[in-house]
Amino acid sequence: MRNLWLIVSSLSLALVGCGRGVEADGADDAEEAVTVSSAESALTAEITDEASQPASMTPENLAASSAARIPNRFKPQGCATAVQSGNTVTYTLTNCTGPYGLVKVSGTLVAVYTRAAGGGVNVVITGSGLKANDATIDVNSTVVATQANGVKKAEVAVNGSGTGPRGNTLTRKGAYTITFDTNTECVTVDGSWTTGSSRVASASTVVSGYERCKGSCPAAGGSIVHTGANKAVVTLSYDGSAVATWVSSTGRSGTVNLRCGAQP
Repeated sequence: MRNLWLIVSSLSLALVGCGRGVEADGADDAEEAVTVSSAESALTAEITDEASQPASMTPENLAASSAARIPNRFKPQGCATAVQSGNTVTYTLTNCTGPYGLVKVSGTLVAVYTRAAGGGVNVVITGSGLKANDATIDVNSTVVATQANGVKKAEVAVNGSGTGPRGNTLTRKGAYTITFDTNTECVTVDGSWTTGSSRVASASTVVSGYERCKGSCPAAGGSIVHTGANKAVVTLSYDGSAVATWVSSTGRSGTVNLRCGAQP
């Protein structure tokens, strides 16, 4: 069950060379923002998995549980360590690989655990210079995780920055929700954030109905809408295959190759 939190890392996209209006319309910035956010999501979701623990557990117990669990979630053995002090855990990862495409993870994260209303788990996660999935991330997130009737949900508020695989530096501020069903092994992502980059002072990205099931490509119907500083709106749409399409309000269009399918 815990592995499924990492499916969200499948949001990473790789633009192909179709329709060279991509950069002018901001589709590459949308891709960078989603790549950085998805790598962050995979890590923060794993750290907040203590939502599955009984409501009677204290914040110190939650921290101890996570500290004992996380080092066993990554490979090779010994690449991840955790040091607990009260309700705070410091995680150090060195060239770690996790399930569902989370690879080349190195850096230090600090998580502070408290109880959320209704028996959920609240975790404040910080870290700088973390490397994951060819992105570099400065993490500053507050996550509220709950679980009921086999459905787990994480509400994530993010105010961080990162550098994507293309070398674009992004600042991000916003919120997104991760929901997954342990019976169907599917995860859905919805949310929005504003971004700034080395080329664009201010832009926005909205992810709607992005559904991904274990070992599959994104389900048909999900979308990513990116509005750049020049007000051009680029929409990436999914049809269940390994290729998504993008259409710009300027009239340009193209396709996107997705990193999806069966993962180790």
